[in-house]
Amino acid sequence: MLKKEKDKKALQEYFRNQSELSLDDLRAYFRKDDSEIPDTTIRWRVYDLVRSSVLHRVGRGLFQLGDAKQYHPELSSRSKKISTFIRKNFPDVSFCAWNSDLLNEFAQHLSAYPFVLVDVERDVTESVYYQLKNNFSGVFLRPSEMLINDLLPDFRSPIIVRYLTTESPLSEEKGLPLISLEKMLVDIFCDPEFTFLAGSELRSIFVNAFQKYIVNENRLLRYADRKGRKHDLIKYIYDSKFLKQ
Repeated sequence: MLKKEKDKKALQEYFRNQSELSLDDLRAYFRKDDSEIPDTTIRWRVYDLVRSSVLHRVGRGLFQLGDAKQYHPELSSRSKKISTFIRKNFPDVSFCAWNSDLLNEFAQHLSAYPFVLVDVERDVTESVYYQLKNNFSGVFLRPSEMLINDLLPDFRSPIIVRYLTTESPLSEEKGLPLISLEKMLVDIFCDPEFTFLAGSELRSIFVNAFQKYIVNENRLLRYADRKGRKHDLIKYIYDSKFLKQ
């Protein structure tokens, strides 16, 4: 058996269904057979497990065990066109465009009325909005929750332009910004555009996201803190035991 598979099997047998491990958990694991093993050796072994993808870092001193992988969103053609348009016309502006039906991968029910969210630096939000409005159909600037509920059935993939929270966790591909899983989860938890995701539907998205992909907890909570909801999100995550599925 390859060393990687042997290490993974041993860890899975020891930790059972505990998918998130702390450094203290791993110390206990390595010291079960050798109580005198030095901490530096344990850290090197943990480093080796991370390098071989047996463990994945999900926060400071926190690791995930299993076959989870990095999230890579597949944007709709409309989202890609919008991103390309903004990058061309506002080359120095920070933004993120993503389509709400990305959530279908995690949700219990498919969304009947998908929309595109365009988060843009506050200082240029209106300028971007007017440029988009002149070139795309169904563009709205920070609509109220009531208007969102009214407009979704009447437009094919409407565009909702909002303020981009500073230090939003984003990735990039081919020069265009991509939403991270951490930003997506915090946004659906915090933002009025997603109040329709309540109860079991919201829980399903979180459970499936945590099980299928690597979620960087530090990154998640840092962004939630920027939106003023860190403690609410911590309570929601730990009360629901997403990290111990």
